[in-house]
Amino acid sequence: MLKFGHPWLLLLLLLIPLYWLWTMHIERKRSLYIPHSRIAILSHLAARQLPYRFLIPALRSLCILFLVIAMAEPKWGVQTRNITNRGVDIVLAVDISGSMLAMDFAPDNRLVAAAKVASDFVSKRPNDRFALVAFSEYALTQTPLTFDQNAILASLNKIQVNEQASGTAIGMGLAKAVARLKDSKAKSRIIILITDGVNNTGEIDPISAANMAKQLGIKVYPIGVGRDGMVPFPYTDPLFGTRYVNTYIELDMATLNKIAAISGTEKAWLASDSSSLSEIMSQIDRLEKTTFNAQFSYRYSERFMPFLWLAFLMLLLEIGFRTFVILVLPE
Repeated sequence: MLKFGHPWLLLLLLLIPLYWLWTMHIERKRSLYIPHSRIAILSHLAARQLPYRFLIPALRSLCILFLVIAMAEPKWGVQTRNITNRGVDIVLAVDISGSMLAMDFAPDNRLVAAAKVASDFVSKRPNDRFALVAFSEYALTQTPLTFDQNAILASLNKIQVNEQASGTAIGMGLAKAVARLKDSKAKSRIIILITDGVNNTGEIDPISAANMAKQLGIKVYPIGVGRDGMVPFPYTDPLFGTRYVNTYIELDMATLNKIAAISGTEKAWLASDSSSLSEIMSQIDRLEKTTFNAQFSYRYSERFMPFLWLAFLMLLLEIGFRTFVILVLPE
């Protein structure tokens, strides 16, 4: 943004049209006193001087223009935005137990589908902090709370099923997510718990972990992914490679509903395909909106020196043309 320290000095630009009026008046006045005997000579010289007739006034006008602008102290401002952010701290707690390899989200397995939808969710919320916790028979923090979206997205892109796991510790995964938010000062703190199984291992049960979240004022949004019952599951055959066999996988929605009720989010969601999972995440996005106030200001820096140099250059050009180029007519 451009502004001037002394904008009233720009009124001096009116000198330029006045200067041109005075110049044209002088030209007409001189032409009235040319002796008749010199007309032929002067006509020949005037033809040679025609390209330069208005050059001196133009250079002098530019000199005045740049000099007046410099005197008015032009300043160029760079806009800065100060954001007072009251964002949301969000932990994505994602089940990576072996059952997440089920292919009822074809062409992706459950984990890949969940990671894609979670990535879209993260990308839509640039003003929030995210953390990623992955759990199977134990829970690990993949990424601590951060505003660095790229770090979260990279972790979601690299997340893999723990095929060596012998159980699913939903309670441990939820407790680890609660621990990530325990010291958070955010306006709102939430956990999105994504799982497809039944808690069958771990030192902390899901209900105890939910009560921990409640005591700290942390809301938990549990999402059950996949169908309860027979689903296509990949098996590696040493002779024929990977083949898919219908396998029974149990999904404990009753426990997920209890977690939701304890933490104050009413009920858990069930996502049986990628589109329903995306819709669930969109609903959570609408429920947990981030509010922030943006104030705009300008940081100004002086810009009068370039105009001074331009005025000086115009003056040098006028002197140069007067001295070396323009033929001065005799009086």
